[in-house]
Formats: sequence, structure tokens, C-alpha cells
Amino acid sequence: MSMVVTHNLPAANTTRQLDSTANSKRKSSEKLSSGYRINRSADDAAGLSISEKMRWQIRGLDRAIANVQDGVSLIQTADGALNEVHDALQRMNELATQAANDTNTEEDRNAIHQELSALKALISRISDYTTFNDRTVLKATQLIDIDCDDFATVIMEDKFTGIPNANATVYGKAIDFGRVNSSNKEQLINKKFTVTCSQNCSQKFRFEFTDATSTNAVVTGDQNGRGNLTVTIGMKDASLNSGADVVKRIYDVVNSMQGQMGGGTGQPVHIGHANGLHVDGSSLIMYSLHDGPPYAPGMGQIYADDLLVKSEQIRLQVSANPWQEVEVEIRTINSSTLGLGNLDVSSYTAAGESIKRIQHAVDLVSDYRSYLGALQNRLESTMRNNGNISENTQSAESRLRDTNIPEEFLNNTKLWILQNAGHSMLAQANQQSTDGIMRLLT
Repeated sequence: MSMVVTHNLPAANTTRQLDSTANSKRKSSEKLSSGYRINRSADDAAGLSISEKMRWQIRGLDRAIANVQDGVSLIQTADGALNEVHDALQRMNELATQAANDTNTEEDRNAIHQELSALKALISRISDYTTFNDRTVLKATQLIDIDCDDFATVIMEDKFTGIPNANATVYGKAIDFGRVNSSNKEQLINKKFTVTCSQNCSQKFRFEFTDATSTNAVVTGDQNGRGNLTVTIGMKDASLNSGADVVKRIYDVVNSMQGQMGGGTGQPVHIGHANGLHVDGSSLIMYSLHDGPPYAPGMGQIYADDLLVKSEQIRLQVSANPWQEVEVEIRTINSSTLGLGNLDVSSYTAAGESIKRIQHAVDLVSDYRSYLGALQNRLESTMRNNGNISENTQSAESRLRDTNIPEEFLNNTKLWILQNAGHSMLAQANQQSTDGIMRLLT
């Protein structure tokens, strides 16, 4: 081997090997300190791509498990409330069976009817106020807000103040169209509601929503204040863009028909001889022209069952992949949808019919609870399956991404030895070259 001054080739070779060892040792130390075999894409480009895809699936599955748990909690909330509904129905069945006995006096049956009415109101309150995360779980989202305590019948029993041309404080009920807008208004097409006059008054007042572009009204029968009023509201009318527009249109049409319905200038706008009409924003208020209860039998009832949304589907995302969901049916469970209506226990025959209707309501609630129970089992199975997939995917991702600590310790020790040996060899290479040159010069 020739001996040169300007190039110390053994030292240069040793330096190159030492740099390579130092770089490898740095990467080894990084793997040991971070716990990851792949800290940057250069460490394993293909492995990083596969690992990130698996991480996406793992995190999505973990979130889906939480989604399913939320769904189970919602179902359990609904089932607990339905248990209370079942208890109320069983008590109602007991009362109706008691009323069917002819040993009861009229006063006894009146007392039984009062408790039945209270239980029906309880069932509807459960429907209205049982919520999970601020959404009702026994009541589908309603486009129209109405009171449905009694066969979707709104009975005049709430107080309103400041209604023009009426008492300062009157009793009534409101149908709220506040959720109606230009994009959903056509959902009302083919829906209707009916307002009663009283049992002393044979008038019927029907309000029907059609696919026409105009609103019309017609009075049939007696034209001297006893005629039947039918109003058809065309929901394809371009000028109807909100609930306030709809109720104002109804009010204006009814007002224009007052002369044919027995009303006149200066009198409250009314439908029938005892039912006033008033608009408050998007609410259509039906009220009594009298001070308050007791009313004439049958007076001031609004049969609006057709406006009710009976059920809706909500979706639970149960997988990491898009559009993989389980649908949960939210049913509206109240005295209307259970078919309870105006339960009558005034006679043996009427009480028997009430027993039949209550038993049917029990069957409906049982059917829904069975559906919810089966769905909960399905969701819990999905949750277990997602957990299994997540666990095994995480195991595979770990093999790609995580550092094998014992193996890397061995590699790090090897590199430490090579690095120390390199330093020693570099020192010797420099010293040998210097010694050889100096001996030649001397």
C-alpha cells in the first residue's frame, strides 16, 4: 500500500463507516425511545401506508362502538318509559273492568272516568317528555305541534290572554305550524284536521291541505249559522313560505266566510257558535267565546290525528365504513296512537268497548317493547363484533408499527460496539499514517 500525505484513505474509510454506524444508532435510539419501528415514511414506506389504513379502521370502529352504546342507552331509556306506560294501561284496564259492573252508580262511573282521563294524560306526558340527549324517544319529530292527550283531540283547557274581541283571559288550544317552511310545506298535502262545534251543534269544520295552488272555502248545508265549513289550503301556493303564512291564510278565509256562518262585523272570528279563532305568529288558536269550563258537551275539540307523525327512523353509524348503519324506529306512543281516544265507561256496553281498546293498546306497547328488546340485542352483538375486529386489527397494526424492544436492544448494543470500535480504528488510522510519514522524513 502506497503512503500519501494529502489523502488519509484508511481514515476516510473508517470515517464513512463510523458515520453510517452513528446514523443507524440514532435511528435505533429513536425507535427505542418512541416505541415505534416506523417514525417517518422513510423507515418503511409501504408499512406506513398499511399501518395508517389500519389506524383509520381501528379509530373508526372504536367510535362506532361508542355510537352503538349511545343507541343502547336510547333504547333503554325508551323501554323504561314504556314500562311506566304498561303500568298505566294495566291500571286503566282494571278501572274499565270495574266500570263494566252494573253495581256502579253514575257517580262511581264518573269517578272512574276521571282517573282514566288522568292516566291518558300521563301516557301522553311520558311521550312528550321522555328524552335522550334532548330528543324525544317516544315521539317522532312532528311537523305540527298539537296536543294529543285525547285521540289527537285538542280540548279547550289552556288559558290565553289578549285575544281581540274576546274576554281578557280565555280558554283554548293552539296548533303550531312553526316548523313549516318552503322546503317541507308539501309534507302537509293530503293531511287534515277537524274542529267540532258541540253536541248541540251539528256543524263540522274541516281544514284540508291539498296539492293545489290556491285556498278555497265552501259552506254546505244550513246557510244561517249552521252550515258545515270546508277549507282547502293549496300547499303549492308560492306565497305560502312559512307556518305563519299558512295560519294567516286559514284565518283570512274563515273570516271571509263569517256572513255565511252566522257571524258578522265586530264579532270575534269564529267557527261555530262557541269556538273563536285567533292567530299568534305561526300558532292557530282555537278558543272558547265563553269564560271557560264547563263547555257545551263536545265543544272546542280539534281532531288532528291526521297531522301526527306516527314514526320516524333514526340511524346509528355502527362501522368504520361509510353508510353502514342500523335504523331505530321511533314510534309516537300516546293516547292517540294507542287508540284510546275518548274512553267511555258510562254503561256496561261502553265499558266493555273500552276494555277492548285498552287491551289493544297493551298489545301495541308490548309489540314495540319486543322490537326494542330485539334491536338492543342486535346492537350489543354488533358492539361485541366491532370490539373483536378492532382488537385484532390493532394487533396487526402493532406488528407493523411498534418496535420489537428485545430485538432493537440487541441491534442498539451491536451498533454501540461498532461505534466505539470505529472511533478506535479512526484514531489508529490517523496515528499510523502520521508515524509512517515521520519515519520517512527522519
